[in-house]
Amino acid sequence: VRPERASQKTVAEQFRKIDLGQLEPNTMQQQFIANFNELRANNAKRGLLISATGTGKTYAAAFAMREMKPKRILFLVHREQIAKQAIASFEGNAKYYNATHVFSTMQMMGRNDVMKQYDPKEFDCIIIDEVHRAGSDSYQRIIDYFDPQFLLGMTASPERTDGYDLYELFDHNIIYEIRLQQALEEDLLCPFH
Repeated sequence: VRPERASQKTVAEQFRKIDLGQLEPNTMQQQFIANFNELRANNAKRGLLISATGTGKTYAAAFAMREMKPKRILFLVHREQIAKQAIASFEGNAKYYNATHVFSTMQMMGRNDVMKQYDPKEFDCIIIDEVHRAGSDSYQRIIDYFDPQFLLGMTASPERTDGYDLYELFDHNIIYEIRLQQALEEDLLCPFH
């Protein structure tokens, strides 16, 4: 699940297995999966999902992984609570360094003693949630160390004020983009007042 010491038991207790076979992707997720598969068929190694908060980015990634069938996945998040939510969206039940689905905070994976437990080609796919933060040194250290078959970044807000080019990091491959207004128009989100 995640290689964190103190909260590993908590994460394992929070984990619940969801059978993705019984869930149907929404319209955003369907188009994302089709574009993801096409991008990979064209030998791309990186891609970006830009999707408004609440539209189902994590489930989209889980559905895409179901089709990709990677042997090992690393799911990186900024905060522990997001890791817990992501775990609930993915199938898998291993808990330690040799897990098939490794969920980690960037702070933990960015530590040399943790990161060096893994071979640079260890993961077939690395998914980075809230990837708009990827310009930081800690994220860059992780991205530079690993060499996955595919690097998937997910964010609701790719625009940065520090001049870092997130689009360049992902080879300008936008797998799918849906902003707040479009998500509301397509009934993917409840209107708010």
